[in-house]
Amino acid sequence: MNNTQKTDLLKKIQQYEFAAYDMLLYLDTHADDTKAFEMYKDLQKSAMRLKNEYKNNFGPLSTEDLASQEQFNWLCSPWPWEACANAKSCKGGVM
Repeated sequence: MNNTQKTDLLKKIQQYEFAAYDMLLYLDTHADDTKAFEMYKDLQKSAMRLKNEYKNNFGPLSTEDLASQEQFNWLCSPWPWEACANAKSCKGGVM
């Protein structure tokens, strides 16, 4: 995947997370709306699927993703919002 695909994937993640949060706010006042709750669950599943796709292709998206890593390498790859920083000086998880 290239940087354009990476950016597009991040935008999709943000869109699904925003929609899920918006649906959650709606559910705060409409707790008995089962259709809305199903929609919320679908949005969450889609966001999780996209996050997993991102992690598999580009590395951790947040610090919570580090628990499944072999070593602490959070600083060795670019931050999600940086296209090509940090990678030049990282070796084996240490800067």
